[in-house]
Amino acid sequence: MGEAARVADDVRPVTVRGSVVAPIAWTALCTGVLAVGIWLASTRAVFGGDWFTHVWTSGLLLAFGVLGLDMSVGSIRNRIRVFPDRLEVVPYLRRTRTISSGELVEFSASGTGNTTIRGRTARGRGFSTDRFHRNHDALVRWLEQNATEPWTEFTAFFGKLTADRKPRRVRNVLFTLFSVAFFVTTLSTFPGLFVMVAYDDAHQEQVTCTITSARAVTVSNRSVKGVGSSHPAVSLETTDCGHLTLTRGIYADNRDAVARRYDRAPGPYRLTVGGGSFWLRQHASVPVPEPTVYSIDGHATGAAGY
Repeated sequence: MGEAARVADDVRPVTVRGSVVAPIAWTALCTGVLAVGIWLASTRAVFGGDWFTHVWTSGLLLAFGVLGLDMSVGSIRNRIRVFPDRLEVVPYLRRTRTISSGELVEFSASGTGNTTIRGRTARGRGFSTDRFHRNHDALVRWLEQNATEPWTEFTAFFGKLTADRKPRRVRNVLFTLFSVAFFVTTLSTFPGLFVMVAYDDAHQEQVTCTITSARAVTVSNRSVKGVGSSHPAVSLETTDCGHLTLTRGIYADNRDAVARRYDRAPGPYRLTVGGGSFWLRQHASVPVPEPTVYSIDGHATGAAGY
């Protein structure tokens, strides 16, 4: 009966692992980023002739996607299988390691609240787990029986550390949400902003907008000139295209004259705009960057324009 029980334990070990909900969500997100990177790298329709932006933006998305998948898939695989006579450690994307009874010589704790427990053998192999992982008690019982002296020394030292006594679930959820929001926002603005500028440059189109007023302003740049830079522009209020800002061809010495021209002659004008950003303005349900306005080609009724 004892031998039969051992065989059964050998076949069905106890698995120690954390939740896979967040890693699966990260895997889905990073797969999407990787897919966008592959698509951008394989098409020239988005960037036109701007090969430099094409290369570095698609390359950056590919790098983010691959790195994120490496970490998230590794987190899904990471586990410890507890057998009566050994531990089988699946460390992220590396090969499975087997740790036999008596091999572990050292333990340490780390992380916020000292919840991460690491064990190491004399050959440098080991495992890393969290005290709040599922079935962690089974691992502790195995260590008490098979790594008696070093585990006893560690638990005596661990009792002197400041350690979390229960998982901080709210903090962990908030940290995950913040990380996802930061990740998405970063990719949306850098390189997403550069992709939009390149797309607008390659897909200009003409639209008719009714200008009601214009004024000279100074605006921050959203193009490749750099975050935080500013330059002269003309702010345009329209009845059918929303607020627009003309920056192309506007300088400190002509800004006031251009603004007066359209402020004194309101009406419908033909504007050359970036197709991508203008489409977003017309269809997005959330605030988006203003469309790129390249020029005002003339009054829609035939009057001369800028």
